[in-house]
Amino acid sequence: MAFLTTLKRHFQRKLKSLRGVPLQYTAHSRVIKQWANRDSLDKCRHNLNSELIVNLTSYPPRFATLHLTLKSLLLQNVIVDKVVLWLYKNDYQQLPSDVLALEQHGLTIELVEQDIKSYKKLIPALLQYPEAYHVTADDDIYYRNDWLAELLAGYRGGKHEIVCLRAHYITLDNQGYVQPYRFWQAKTEQRGPDNRLFFTSGAGALFPPGSLHQDVTDVAKFCRLSPHGDDIWLYWMAALNNCAIHRTGSNKKLIVWKSSKSVSLWQLNKRPDSGNDFQINNMIQEYGMPEMN
Repeated sequence: MAFLTTLKRHFQRKLKSLRGVPLQYTAHSRVIKQWANRDSLDKCRHNLNSELIVNLTSYPPRFATLHLTLKSLLLQNVIVDKVVLWLYKNDYQQLPSDVLALEQHGLTIELVEQDIKSYKKLIPALLQYPEAYHVTADDDIYYRNDWLAELLAGYRGGKHEIVCLRAHYITLDNQGYVQPYRFWQAKTEQRGPDNRLFFTSGAGALFPPGSLHQDVTDVAKFCRLSPHGDDIWLYWMAALNNCAIHRTGSNKKLIVWKSSKSVSLWQLNKRPDSGNDFQINNMIQEYGMPEMN
């Protein structure tokens, strides 16, 4: 019976993957066409009171389609102050020419000394630009032109609210303790503000200056407690700073480029010895459980 269940899940994942192929082709064509006509696109500047920076990181297994994600970010209808690609210094030489060429069109490439994996998309940015509004993105996603505008539309001002476009809802057991990650409400329709909303930063999250606890940039701590779970770490840093989570937008389907040949964070975070539940327990042991309504 267990074998049949596993086999069924395998075919369900395969079917879901195949259904996404037409969307990937459509997104690819859209990026190429819009990039060719980028000078004719209507854009407006953001109205925040400090710099607005879009951040992401990448590594060689994702470099083949990275230019598509970067172009989709540079094609946003909101003008930002920077789009920054944070890279481990030893990976820079492997960047393809189609990515390097984007430095002439608004991309900033910053190199970091230590490879802190997925944390590179935000931690160096917080250190280098502490007074900026930071938006996070992933390197393998297609971002529609209105992605950033939709995210910013949900921001109501102040540092005690993080806005996201996609979140899971943390469920509690009868004693009020956090249930295992697999029991959470994935891609919830809840909007909040609510401290049980768990943002997925790669889909798009806005971090106002001062929204995260001072420990957020403690490399030794997050590498020890949550080495593969940057969203887990960031969630706790928000909770420790009494910062509620607000989901905005229409929960649109993510379109992911089919490019990575490496082990994904999603796969790593299913493992009992290093996965989400293991890392969540580490955070509870270190910081206690956040107050949840």
